[in-house]
Amino acid sequence: MAQLLARDLGVKVEFVDMEDLTALPRLLATGRVDLAMTGMVVTPERAGEMPFSGPYLDETLAFVVKDRLREEFSSWATIRDLGAFPVTVPDSPYYIDRVKTRAPALKLQVVDTIKQIEDGLKKGTFDAVVLPAERGSVLTLLYPKYTVVVPEPGIVKIPLAYPVARRDQEWVQFVNTWIELKRRDGTIDALYGHWIVGKQATKREPRWSVIRNVLHWVD
Repeated sequence: MAQLLARDLGVKVEFVDMEDLTALPRLLATGRVDLAMTGMVVTPERAGEMPFSGPYLDETLAFVVKDRLREEFSSWATIRDLGAFPVTVPDSPYYIDRVKTRAPALKLQVVDTIKQIEDGLKKGTFDAVVLPAERGSVLTLLYPKYTVVVPEPGIVKIPLAYPVARRDQEWVQFVNTWIELKRRDGTIDALYGHWIVGKQATKREPRWSVIRNVLHWVD
């Protein structure tokens, strides 16, 4: 999306690597960063710190759980029946509040980074993790002992938007208009289908060789 925006503006992208997201409001306020395209969840707290574009995508609140726990996390009722079951959750008030409202007895274990989540899934030390279904599905490809479950009823949607520099309303309006254009012309759906769902992904074939294609000594 950043490359497409730069193309439409007739400029080049300058990516700013930022490990500490707490510095983002300051960078936006000073103009060091024009736009943050980080898949950031919109919350009232964040909206008070920095301007946001309109949402460009909704993610779905879900649990990444070990396969044996699939049924237990299939509904909010069965989740509540688990009582003080330990569940890992990113340090996001949005996620924490939504889960606490629906299953207050769960023992939420907050982690700071996605790397901690990936390490826990890799080692198998986490039984259940709160994540968007779209991101969780990628992790289950890497760690097949886990599966994604979206509890029912009442699917929870998580709006994603771009934090915008504190310049003027013209810049915010332009970004919003641009997002709407990309939504209507199918760009966002196509990118979502490719990068998240995996549509149109093609398997890269090995180079032709005598050993493989003629003698068939290797697959």
